Amino acid sequence: MIRTATVLVVTILLLITFLPLASAGSVNPNSNTRTPIKHVIEIMMENHSFDNLFGAYPRDNNTSLKYLETNISRPVNLLTPGNHGELHRVPTGTFSTVDPGEGYTAYHIDWNNGQMNGFVNGSGPQSMTYFTSSQAAPEWILAEQYAMDQSAYSMMTETTPNRLYNLAGFSPVMNDYGPPPYIPVTQSMFGELSHYSVSWNYYLLSKSDRYAPLNFFQGINQYSSNIGSWENFAGSVRNNTLPSVSWVMPVGSDSHGYYSQGPPNSILTGEMWMMYIVNLVMHSPEWNSTAIFITYDEGGGYYDQVAPPVFNGMQLGQRVPFLLISPFAKENYISSTVLDQGSIPAFIDYNWNLPALNSFVSGSNIALDMFDFNHPYSQGFIGRTPINLTSYGIPIPDNIVFTAGSTHGMNFSPIFPVDFQIPVTSLPYSESGHSSFSLSSINSSLFVRSNSSFTPLYENDLTIALILVTAVASSLWLPYLLRRRG
Repeated sequence: MIRTATVLVVTILLLITFLPLASAGSVNPNSNTRTPIKHVIEIMMENHSFDNLFGAYPRDNNTSLKYLETNISRPVNLLTPGNHGELHRVPTGTFSTVDPGEGYTAYHIDWNNGQMNGFVNGSGPQSMTYFTSSQAAPEWILAEQYAMDQSAYSMMTETTPNRLYNLAGFSPVMNDYGPPPYIPVTQSMFGELSHYSVSWNYYLLSKSDRYAPLNFFQGINQYSSNIGSWENFAGSVRNNTLPSVSWVMPVGSDSHGYYSQGPPNSILTGEMWMMYIVNLVMHSPEWNSTAIFITYDEGGGYYDQVAPPVFNGMQLGQRVPFLLISPFAKENYISSTVLDQGSIPAFIDYNWNLPALNSFVSGSNIALDMFDFNHPYSQGFIGRTPINLTSYGIPIPDNIVFTAGSTHGMNFSPIFPVDFQIPVTSLPYSESGHSSFSLSSINSSLFVRSNSSFTPLYENDLTIALILVTAVASSLWLPYLLRRRG
């Protein structure tokens, strides 16, 4: 009897483990892209709010080109009149702070029903800090030269749920725990792009599928050839073999947050890593057809003054920086389009004529206003030639994997701002705007109509509890039964 039950349990566990995943319905989208963009690269950094990195933008600099400051578009930030609490700037030569308190509960205390005055109680006094041009000038230069959104929001929780929303349009967890539960890989962007033969790769410090958030996707092993290292990415850029969609991520594998800018790590290391990638792509054959999206997974508990909206029925979290680097990005442009973690997947689906991944992605706004696909620039070229980051004094590393040197006393303030690539008076577009465009406004088709997550029986808490109870009961009853038989 006991042997029969054991065989049955093992059989069920094996079936649950190896059952194939159901595939979504098939559509035949147009293989051509809707825009000149043939390559999307997403870089998602860690744990900084908009005001924490861009609160003093574009002020607080001591460059010889300070007169340019009056022509730089200014977002809603700490320079906007208002009561911003007891904030203090991170001193010049310092590139990190104590890690603010994080999590669903802490962020809701910070938010305080939209009053944005609970940060000290929720995330601690270290949340009331902000960086300036002395630390963030390289990112400020990208914002000045290309396009920035001032209304990009995270989910009001930690890293893992935000990254899962970005890759799958939903999350089965509300904080940094798990897996389980798992998400079927067929319900992710990985599954959708593969289904429609749109090439993609996910790049980590070293090739691995064992680290968050990839470890949340059941079946990701079937795409092991799509997971590569940062050095693989660099090689693809140089060799003109970049896939259509690339996720280049500073978290996971063996990076341990070193490159992610997540506190208490130095933001400089991640900043230089980011600059390496941007510079590499800019000066490659891929530049003329590429859009690089740089954003942050969540605010990390740092102060931000703007109360996040309810969008498509969901309460969003803190504002985070969002940059578009592309030959088709508008220069010195500030967008007010309300974006969320589904907006980049939505652009990918839009650009490659795919159905929206799911209803969340379908309803997410796409910041098409940040692009200019219509006006010729120098010598009739549609799009802009790359800028030279090293000429601005940005110390680009020699390799995508590097060891940061001493940052003591370093001050980037003198390098910002820089001359505009196109004179402000010659721009063929406004320097600010917004869009309310989403896939749901043009197409109701969904790749995944109903999301689901699951926990294998052998990882289910109830199953484990039953096994323990059974084991205890067996240890108590088995000697009794043996004595009876004897």
